[in-house]
Amino acid sequence: GNFSHIPFWPQLPKRSFKEGMVLQYSQGFPSLRWDEKDQRVWVDTSSGFDKEVEKFYEALGDVNFKPFEITEEFSKGLQLFRDLAPGDDWKQIKYVKGQVTGPITFGLSLTDPEGKPVFYDPTLREILVKHLTSKAHWMEKRFHEQFPGVPTILFFDEPSLSSFGSGFSGLNREDVVLSLNECFQGVKGLKGVHCCGNTDWSVLLSANLDILSFDAYGYLETLSLYPKELKAFLEKGGILAWGIVPTSEDILKENALSLVERFKKGIVVLSKKGIDQALLQRAILTPSCGTASLSIPLAERVCQVTAEVSKRLRDKE
Repeated sequence: GNFSHIPFWPQLPKRSFKEGMVLQYSQGFPSLRWDEKDQRVWVDTSSGFDKEVEKFYEALGDVNFKPFEITEEFSKGLQLFRDLAPGDDWKQIKYVKGQVTGPITFGLSLTDPEGKPVFYDPTLREILVKHLTSKAHWMEKRFHEQFPGVPTILFFDEPSLSSFGSGFSGLNREDVVLSLNECFQGVKGLKGVHCCGNTDWSVLLSANLDILSFDAYGYLETLSLYPKELKAFLEKGGILAWGIVPTSEDILKENALSLVERFKKGIVVLSKKGIDQALLQRAILTPSCGTASLSIPLAERVCQVTAEVSKRLRDKE
């Protein structure tokens, strides 16, 4: 009930190793192996890989994206979402939101047998981009069947981009943008990227996304360092999703009123950089990141406070 305007399906990584960022979206990926005991996921390129790849490319032709389905074993949250009975709440739904792990995070977390991330192998990178695109297609199709006529939002979650731009990152800017754009290409609804840390925001703002989701509680200042790119993004219709509600112990010292004030101050910070306040206020409000690391009472508080902040800001419009 907290997210009646934009309901989403919850990921439950504490429930099962299979709900981790890579494994949850792994069904259909050629030669994927995992070891639950060692908490390890890799691609076995040593035997029978070519045959698996052939099978993978054949599967891409399935118009229903059935080979890329996410089953209940890998996502209890999607099942819970499907069990939502259509009722009066339906009338409030403006969008339905889903998420897929983004190509950079997926490609840096998944390795070959030698431990090298598959993102750095052009052949494997092409496979993973096509794979994630198919997951996104499958999810959109599922939403349209369940919520006919309701527009969709699909996020590609990219926590690994938090290291981009640092000396430790071997990522190439062009590879990042091309991989994201290819994933976006076939998405019919709105598409966004969520990055919960600091990054080179100019890279994401130059990709073909509709929504940029960022941790506005902890990293607003870093986004304000890219006024030119941010202005261009907003002027062509882009939307910021403000992660203004902290998903840490900080939630205990905040409430809806303090966070409404924080949002307003954020608007002022960015408008001082020459960005139109009206464009900035076309915003989505979210928690700053996932709540998997929090206790159930704290996670519930995050959801309640997010709903209240959103309501207060909408009521003032």
